[in-house]
Amino acid sequence: MLFIISYDIPDTQRRTKIAKILDDFGDRVQYSVFECLLDQVLVEKMIFKLEKVVNSDEDSIRIYTLC
Repeated sequence: MLFIISYDIPDTQRRTKIAKILDDFGDRVQYSVFECLLDQVLVEKMIFKLEKVVNSDEDSIRIYTLC
């Protein structure tokens, strides 16, 4: 499935870590937007890695599934 992931991270260090994680799973199409073609296993792996870095009080990550 194709996923669009966008993020808004105010902290530069966390933003860089998030971008590096997403770069492992897809292609950057804009500064804070990635396209990822992933199966369910890879999606779960990506989300697991992102959850380790994200500060839920300050950061926003959106994952959209495209049909």
